[in-house]
Amino acid sequence: MPKRISYMEMYTTSMFSTVLQLITDIYLEFKYRLYWYFSPGIDNLTLWYVFFIYPAVNIIFLNFYPRLATLSKQILYILGWSAFALAYEWIAVQTEVFQYNGWKLWYSMLIYPLLYLLLLFNWLIIKTLKNKEDQ
Repeated sequence: MPKRISYMEMYTTSMFSTVLQLITDIYLEFKYRLYWYFSPGIDNLTLWYVFFIYPAVNIIFLNFYPRLATLSKQILYILGWSAFALAYEWIAVQTEVFQYNGWKLWYSMLIYPLLYLLLLFNWLIIKTLKNKEDQ
């Protein structure tokens, strides 16, 4: 995979996405019991997803983001990744890796594009701060 983002960008965006994931899970999984991974409560397998799989996916998303392309291509890229995330979530539900308890797949359909936009906005902030620091 060609490296298009710096190690600092990888690290900081991974930390941002991990913290966002953990905060989301604290509320939606533990407070409201809308979903859980594997079984209700804390387990070691969930940590594998939160700390390794999701950050890796986010790095790949950012690494190949077509930032110099037209707006329509950027929108299609975000929608394509949102469709990938929905398919991944659907498979996770079918295999009982992820279990719903009031959550609906269509909620995720609305949320994923916003999450990818938030990840891009965070990356833009990181790049801006890095450029200011380098001057």
